[in-house]
Amino acid sequence: MKLHVESEGDGRDVVLIHGWGMNGSCWDSLSERLSGYRIHLVDLPGHGASGYCEGDWVEMLAEAFPFEVSLCGWSLGGQLAMNWAFRYPERVKKLVLLSTTPCFVAREGWHLGVSAELLESFSRGIEKDREETLRRFLFLQAQGGEDEKGLYRKLQKIAKETEMEGLRKGLRLLENNDFRKESSLIDMPVLLIHGRGDRLIPPEAAQWLCGEMRNAEIAFMPGCAHAPLVSHADACASLLTEFLDG
Repeated sequence: MKLHVESEGDGRDVVLIHGWGMNGSCWDSLSERLSGYRIHLVDLPGHGASGYCEGDWVEMLAEAFPFEVSLCGWSLGGQLAMNWAFRYPERVKKLVLLSTTPCFVAREGWHLGVSAELLESFSRGIEKDREETLRRFLFLQAQGGEDEKGLYRKLQKIAKETEMEGLRKGLRLLENNDFRKESSLIDMPVLLIHGRGDRLIPPEAAQWLCGEMRNAEIAFMPGCAHAPLVSHADACASLLTEFLDG
């Protein structure tokens, strides 16, 4: 399967990977502030313009970019980027993780995740009322920031029709992904960006991840919720540029 990718600019290759229920256009405000790079906006299977098909999403991503890239992933996209960097380290120059946790769901030995009951409610919800469930998820992403209503409206405009199989697969990945062990083996330069007000993934999860990684730094953004790439595009672009050029 060929993923839908929109590429723009010239320079070093940077791949941007969106989160659950979204698409590559979520990066538009951020990517237009980046210059000197070849930016690749990916739609994951069943999201945006990429049709759904069964398979390993990380393998699909790596096949789409069989050369050295820097990765920037948001939320679920950050987990995919981590897994990509772990499995294909020779092809990942630098790694940027926005609002990312090594383990989305709370489990034994890990209290910094959402409850299994909450994730199950989303799984049931998309089957009964997909639009209402997606709105609820967007609202959670907007909570804790300076302008919750404004961010919620922006996220609503970005979120487009997503295939049910893409939503189901994304939720399964969020349920099962646990990269706590792998995180300590990722040794390329890593930048974590996380909103101080993030109600979906607590800042402590990013702090834990930064402490486990061999070559990582972290930037906390005050007044920011779960979507800094949308709500704080200028600040994110500055952090990314400084890191990628360093």
